[in-house]
Amino acid sequence: MPAISPINTVRGALIAIGGAEDKQKERRVLSHLCQIAGDAEAIIGVIPTASGIPEDLAALYVRVFGELGVKEVRVLHPVSRSAAADPSLLERLEGCTLIFFTGGDQLRLIAMLGGTPFAQMIRRRNAAGVPVAGTSAGAAAICQHMIARGKSGQVMGRHMVSLAPGLGLTNRLVVDQHFSQRHRMGRLLSAVALNPFLIGVGIDEDTAAAISGENLLTVVGRGSVTVVDGGELIHATVHEVEGKEPAAVLGVRVHVMTPGCSFDLVSRQPYAPALVPAPAPGPR
Repeated sequence: MPAISPINTVRGALIAIGGAEDKQKERRVLSHLCQIAGDAEAIIGVIPTASGIPEDLAALYVRVFGELGVKEVRVLHPVSRSAAADPSLLERLEGCTLIFFTGGDQLRLIAMLGGTPFAQMIRRRNAAGVPVAGTSAGAAAICQHMIARGKSGQVMGRHMVSLAPGLGLTNRLVVDQHFSQRHRMGRLLSAVALNPFLIGVGIDEDTAAAISGENLLTVVGRGSVTVVDGGELIHATVHEVEGKEPAAVLGVRVHVMTPGCSFDLVSRQPYAPALVPAPAPGPR
């Protein structure tokens, strides 16, 4: 395995994208990825493993990132768990200035990569300062606690959401995508009520929750990001109800944030676009 050289002492950004990001017009979200990757010096590693059509999807992102002027796009697609230990693949991953997971099925992604040397190197590179981004299924998978399956709707209940282990790049958040478009408030509320330590982040399409190494989440793109904070939860019955019986949840704080708004993941404080909080470094 190639040696790891830290890039800096601050963790790399995490960028969770709600899916269906604009690839033809303004391309705000993808342009943001190119910018933090180094623009003309950027080397972006595209991991299409979650997709059922990985070659086609990888080719699309190679074209789009190329049009945005990056230096190089590397397709990193282990076709088996044993391939995820290939030293030549790990060497190509190590040289990337941004790592990007495409959409698809997050369970497929984790079943193929979870716990492999490839996944372990991604965590080490992020800890050393390399940004990691994911869209749709790739956004869900960056978390330690990943939404694996769920139902649409506004009503809470333990039948609404199923959680599974993810890649573990953050243990503070549980991320849901296509949020407003697929009416997923009920399942995000349920996930937070079942584990109030987590901060729920619901991300609309063509929108990103960009999380800095200092644990500041900022909204980028066209839509909104909904933050569900259960840190002051008083009472919940999600774990008790059966079938479609409604559940109670008291003391949850909900913030709907548009582009430029931010949320400090340490203090759990939201900020309007004109107000920039002081960094509060800490573990994710």
